[in-house]
Amino acid sequence: MTAVIRARYSHLAISVADIERSRVFYVGALGFAAAQPYEAGGRRVATLMDCDPAGFTGLFLRCGDVLVELLEHHAGRTADPMARTADEHGLAHISFIVDDLDRAVAAVEAHGGALRTRFEHVFGPGGTGSVIVFCTDPDGNRIELIQHADDAETASHAEYLGLDNLGWPAIGAADSVT
Repeated sequence: MTAVIRARYSHLAISVADIERSRVFYVGALGFAAAQPYEAGGRRVATLMDCDPAGFTGLFLRCGDVLVELLEHHAGRTADPMARTADEHGLAHISFIVDDLDRAVAAVEAHGGALRTRFEHVFGPGGTGSVIVFCTDPDGNRIELIQHADDAETASHAEYLGLDNLGWPAIGAADSVT
């Protein structure tokens, strides 16, 4: 029997049309911290990443324990950002818990994103409720924002999702994105 490999989270990469526009969005609207951009290209990178040898500019962003890498491919193809639906294979969304949903949505819209849908739900019996919205970043990538009314509702949501034994959410309210 083969031993199980234990993987550790590294990062999530998103291809974007304009890395500076996306940096402004993720830093300004969602409170990420940005590293310094870097350049990569050539045949070896093209073979490894299955991209054009012209390469890309990359930029890592951090929010708590989450690292997101933005990639602007120099020979990138432009697609309709709203053409892909959530049920198509690929990245469905990135999710964040926020303390002030209305402020978070306003920041998303002020930084080039768009509100798509809003949903209110009570996860726990006698709970006070949660509000969930789906937004998009400037490239149409879906972002879920969740605001729980209190810790009991957060715990009920975690139990509903089957995450109560995995320590979700990973960040405390004091560290959440607003």
